[in-house]
Amino acid sequence: MTFEKGNIGYLLSFIVVGGILGSAVGLLIAKIFPVLSILKDNLTAALGFDLEIIRVSIRLNAVAIAGIFIGIFLFKKA
Repeated sequence: MTFEKGNIGYLLSFIVVGGILGSAVGLLIAKIFPVLSILKDNLTAALGFDLEIIRVSIRLNAVAIAGIFIGIFLFKKA
């Protein structure tokens, strides 16, 4: 499979990885600088589902959203 800008799978991958890395960076920043702990506060309630064997939930915070936008930006640049 070749990398094409119109490929929705790659876009979703960039969005998911951007959100995960953004959230991780936000937690790291909050540990280093406790004053910035507002960055890791959730903006939404947990969205997801529970199937008894697997549970998936998503919580968005400010840095996760920033990571998503950075992922979209990097996708457009690639």
